[in-house]
Amino acid sequence: MKKFLLSFLLIISSLVFFNVQASDDIIGGLTLEENFQLAKKFPMPSPWLLAAQCSACHGTLGAEYNEIIPPLAGMNKEEFIERMQEYKTGEANDFIVMGIITQPITDEEIIAMAEFFAEQKPVPWSKEKGHKDVVVPEWAKMEVNKHDKGVE
Repeated sequence: MKKFLLSFLLIISSLVFFNVQASDDIIGGLTLEENFQLAKKFPMPSPWLLAAQCSACHGTLGAEYNEIIPPLAGMNKEEFIERMQEYKTGEANDFIVMGIITQPITDEEIIAMAEFFAEQKPVPWSKEKGHKDVVVPEWAKMEVNKHDKGVE
């Protein structure tokens, strides 16, 4: 066992001795410097990444997921921005989770997401009047009412 451990330590120390540098190729064949330059070229979070967060409820890339939650794909940019701001300020409270989700999102990120979704192929929704035509389920109403009254 001691010989194995000694051999292992000898191999590791020889790698250090022969100067295996951090600039050697890493994932994808890029050096640390190349990765850094790539990250600067595509700062995070990108609109695509931000929009992907919506997919759990709104479907992949904003395509319709169910009757209660509208598709975002092809949504008018100004309408998206206005609705997100309503959720962020608490003006809209029809779905409490949106008020929570929008809090950490900056205005610039909302605009980037709006532009991203506006460029997607529109997906027709089964509701004629958009979000005003949605019948909120009882469980969601109870949660909204609790929040409005300050009940935990």
